[in-house]
Amino acid sequence: MRTITHDVPHFGEALETLLRCGTCGFRHVDFLIMQQKEPLRYELLVEGEADLRTRVIRSNSCTWRIPEVGFTAEPTPRSESFVSNVEGVLERAIAVFEMARRFNEDNPDAVAVADAGLAKLRGALEGREPLTLVMDDPFGNSAIVSERARKRQLTQAEVDHLETGLVILDKADFERMNE
Repeated sequence: MRTITHDVPHFGEALETLLRCGTCGFRHVDFLIMQQKEPLRYELLVEGEADLRTRVIRSNSCTWRIPEVGFTAEPTPRSESFVSNVEGVLERAIAVFEMARRFNEDNPDAVAVADAGLAKLRGALEGREPLTLVMDDPFGNSAIVSERARKRQLTQAEVDHLETGLVILDKADFERMNE
């Protein structure tokens, strides 16, 4: 296990952890932002090559979506943070669609849905298909770093419907347990 602290632009101090097993090859990298901010949504309409180079920072509590293809990636306790660009995010979505296609190869309807999603995602990588990248983070530690990205605070109702990927207990939880 290795840990390093970083001063990350837009976020402040973060702790990077790397777990690696020399025997089996298991590897897990995570960035833990050392502070919590207001819950935020970022949206970017991806329309061309310049948008593909836009920096994306995804914390392990962020839900990201590509509505045009019906793609949603919710956080789990095993989610990893990442810093990438829009192209890398689309490649991650393509990998999920390819895996879904393989797992459902005997279901023609599922294959058709996967193929349609793959066509749109690949079209976006080639600049032919506009797509929207949406990132919702209840702790405000994710971002799409672009002047073109729309940013707004999430409502409490929106936050209440988000997964966090974390087990969170606060003082009120303990008080209710002791009633």
